[in-house]
Amino acid sequence: MELIFGLSFLLLGIIFGSFINAWVWRIENNLSVAKGRSICPHCKHKLAWYDLVPVLSYITLKGKCRYCKAKISRQYPIIELTTGLLFMSTYILLSPASIQGWVQLGIILLISILLVAAYIYDAKHMELPEIFMLPAIALGVVYFGLNIIWQGYTAMIPQSIAIAVFVLAYVALWYFSKGQWLGAGDIRLAAIMALVLTPKQLLVGVFAAYLIGSIYGVFIIIKSKKKRGVKVPFGPFLIIGFYFGLFFGTQIANWYLSFI
Repeated sequence: MELIFGLSFLLLGIIFGSFINAWVWRIENNLSVAKGRSICPHCKHKLAWYDLVPVLSYITLKGKCRYCKAKISRQYPIIELTTGLLFMSTYILLSPASIQGWVQLGIILLISILLVAAYIYDAKHMELPEIFMLPAIALGVVYFGLNIIWQGYTAMIPQSIAIAVFVLAYVALWYFSKGQWLGAGDIRLAAIMALVLTPKQLLVGVFAAYLIGSIYGVFIIIKSKKKRGVKVPFGPFLIIGFYFGLFFGTQIANWYLSFI
């Protein structure tokens, strides 16, 4: 049964990954996600249902449009598979056995759809649109509020403090750097992380985000042979840090604290 559920969430995630790709492209082109059929970005030909089967269509078409033979971006199958694996991994991690567990899983998966879309957009345009961030924050507030109801406010005091400290720190960085070090979207992303992750998960996730981001930044500087003027969006690294903290934060924090 667990295997069936795991594979079902893998398939569900792949389907949502296909939706995310289409959603981001439509936002980039100022189109409504609810209107009109999918089209080839190059020749504008309307795509049939068999052109839109996640992953499989890309493989059978050998990465090219059926009609104009233009190359299809690798982003499409990568995002589809990544979202599928993310859904399946989250299900395995939470292993819901009660209504509470299923509600928590559902909220995190909805947040994941928004974060994957934000990851793509920020990586391409260095911007975290409100259309992704604001619903994710709302879901984070619901998630945190439900945890207060289920666990009691006393048990959530450490996370409440973490939310205040973490978000205020990002607001301060944004204010004193006049938006040069990070943007308003990064503050919203920080709020999402703090609302969902426990303090241990949050600390590990933020550390991972800065470590991976720093390594990537150094790589880009060396590759571009520039010492200044290289801009790297930080949102994708915070999103990576969010999932690193979610999946490994508690274990890593406990392992570290065992040495103290």
